[in-house]
Amino acid sequence: MADMNARVELNYLLDFYGPLLTEHRQEVMRLYCEEDLSQQEIADQLSITRQGVFDTLAKAKKQLTGYEDKLGLVRRHLAQTAQAEKCLEALADMRPSEADKPAMARARQALDAILRDRLD
Repeated sequence: MADMNARVELNYLLDFYGPLLTEHRQEVMRLYCEEDLSQQEIADQLSITRQGVFDTLAKAKKQLTGYEDKLGLVRRHLAQTAQAEKCLEALADMRPSEADKPAMARARQALDAILRDRLD
């Protein structure tokens, strides 16, 4: 399970900060994270050594983690998403009067739009 959580976290980092990597590092990370290829499969596909893939992955992970440590975009995104979901849950628990129902519906739609945008 820890490996799965690390993979999900790495995907988030790549989504947010991937364009800041060199093209080579982006490609290696894409193959590793999105295509779920092994280091040997990546090496074969890119005609480099497995050690080259290992080194590239390590450097890219360090670079991505450094960006997150400094900027915190992934951490902020996850916190905002969790809060938006809590708001939706709270709205679902409410029993508004007829007069309040349109406002509640607009609030739900706005939160749904926020969450959809974050998940696309």
